[in-house]
Amino acid sequence: MKFITTSWDDGHPLDFKLAALLSKYNIPGTFYIPRENSEHAVMSEDRIRELSVEFEIGGHTLHHKRLYSTDSGLLQAEVKGSFLWLQDLLGAAPLSFCFPGGVYTPAAITAAFECGYKVARTTELLSTATAHDGALMPTTLQLYPHSSLTYIKHLTERQKWANLSRFVRAPFKKNLQQLATYYLDTLENGDCFHLWGHSWELQEQGLWQKLEEVLNVISNRPDFTYIVNGQLPAVAIKTNY
Repeated sequence: MKFITTSWDDGHPLDFKLAALLSKYNIPGTFYIPRENSEHAVMSEDRIRELSVEFEIGGHTLHHKRLYSTDSGLLQAEVKGSFLWLQDLLGAAPLSFCFPGGVYTPAAITAAFECGYKVARTTELLSTATAHDGALMPTTLQLYPHSSLTYIKHLTERQKWANLSRFVRAPFKKNLQQLATYYLDTLENGDCFHLWGHSWELQEQGLWQKLEEVLNVISNRPDFTYIVNGQLPAVAIKTNY
C-alpha cells in the first residue's frame, strides 16, 4: 500500500474554505487546532465540532505555544491540556498532535505520547516515511513556494541524505504541482505522501489556486490509500508484516 494524507495547522476560520476544497477532491485531512492563538484568529468551538464531522481534529497545544521548554508544568498545561480540551469538546480522545512552529524537545515528545496522542507531526519536509506508533511524523510538501536552497538547507541541517539525493534528482523544483507529481510517482509500497499548510498563509500568499492544482494532482489515484494522520501508526505497523 501507498498512502496520501494532508494536514492543516492553526485552526484559522479560513480552514472551512480549505475543507471545502478537500471535499471537492475527496481528500481527507487532519486539522491541528489550538484553543487560542495570539498570532492568528481561531475558529469557535462550535465550528470545530462542525469541522470534525468530516475531518480529523488534532491537538496543537492550548495557546499555540512553541515547545522550547522542558518545564513539565508548561508541557502538561499545553500538551495534555490540549488533549483533554479536545476530548471534552469532541467526545472522543484525539489521536494526532502537531508541534507549533515545528519546535519540540525530547520532553515535549514524551509529553505528547504519554498523555494519549498516538502520532506527533513535525515540519520535516521532503520525506515519504510513515509514522509508527510512538514515532514522529514527517511531511513531504508544504503548500508554500520554498526555494530550492531552502529545501537543501532543511535536509542538510537534519542530515537527511537519502531525502536530499531524491530531491536533487527532482525536475521543476520550484513548481509545487510538478514536485508533487514527482514524489507520488517515485513512492514505493509503505510510503506516504503528506501535504500540509496553513489556510491563513494560503490567503496571505495568494496560493488558493496553487492548492487546487496540487489537490487535483494527488486526488483519485487508484494505487493509493487516502487516510487522516491519526490512521498512519496503524497502517505503518500493518505494512511491516
